[in-house]
Amino acid sequence: MRLLLREILKHQPISKAALAKKLHVGHSTVVQLLKPLIDRKIVVESMFGDSTGGRPPKLLSMNPDAAYGIVVDLSGHKIRVALMNCVLNVVAVSRLNAESDIYSTLESIVNLCNQLKEQTNGSRILGLCVAISGVMDPATGKISSSLIEGLENVRLVDYLREKLNLPIVVENDANLSALGEFMKMEKDMNNMFYIHMGEGLGGGLIIDRAIFRGDRGYAGEIGKILYDSQTFRTVGDVYSQLSRSSSHSEDEIVRLLSTIVLNVVSILDVVNFVVGGTAFDINERLLSKVEAEVKRHFYGFDVEVRKSKKDPDAMLTGAMEYLIENVLTNL
Repeated sequence: MRLLLREILKHQPISKAALAKKLHVGHSTVVQLLKPLIDRKIVVESMFGDSTGGRPPKLLSMNPDAAYGIVVDLSGHKIRVALMNCVLNVVAVSRLNAESDIYSTLESIVNLCNQLKEQTNGSRILGLCVAISGVMDPATGKISSSLIEGLENVRLVDYLREKLNLPIVVENDANLSALGEFMKMEKDMNNMFYIHMGEGLGGGLIIDRAIFRGDRGYAGEIGKILYDSQTFRTVGDVYSQLSRSSSHSEDEIVRLLSTIVLNVVSILDVVNFVVGGTAFDINERLLSKVEAEVKRHFYGFDVEVRKSKKDPDAMLTGAMEYLIENVLTNL
């Protein structure tokens, strides 16, 4: 069901035959998986495709008005709360700044969520997805390495579920951005790596078309990559220095990104990379230099490093897609 939903969202409108081919399953399996989604009008057969000799196939799409979801971007001190529909479009968004007291911040978030719920005119709310800069231990519910002070002392899922009476899912912001970028990719691929250069440095990894977290949830923590073996400076150390400086050079950014990409390529052999965030002015010329550096040091193989597109927002897109997968899979 999870992969079925992802393929519909990524390729809609799409026929049942095309879905079966992409999922490597039989037509009857696709029909069986689709039944609860069509019965609840979450997926609709909205138009006809081109005929290959017989009756033209009906094409499937998500129904944008079937349900909504709320996404909370809690990855930094500038917080966003967005209402999104089932085709991953932003319906409304509110913003606030994190306060010194974490519970005051969370209370403001809850108030904004309730205001957004009123805009759905009684339509179903699937749940709420929270993007965090750290990692949440699924066993304890505790969050570590967050940029938001005090968040590590809150059982976030329990708190929000009690206040909002909605299903709550929490995921790392870079992982959600990676998923969002993957959903926006026009070409089909199985693996990609997302590099986030914002208030902090992070990475998100897609392996076999799904978020890869590792054994402890820390996969993609590129800040710990060794940058200089003589001084034991890490990529994170260099990033912090450059992001605070007003006079960094393009060559310094190229070396930083080349170090990250080369390490990821060496271990995982990923070809596709996306760089997002607002910390630096990333342009095509700079990324071409990164590609050339990696090719020079890694057997002459090509990699593709591109800049994230701001519209649609990758993190919000990935968060809503993640929410849809986690809630609708249980139908």
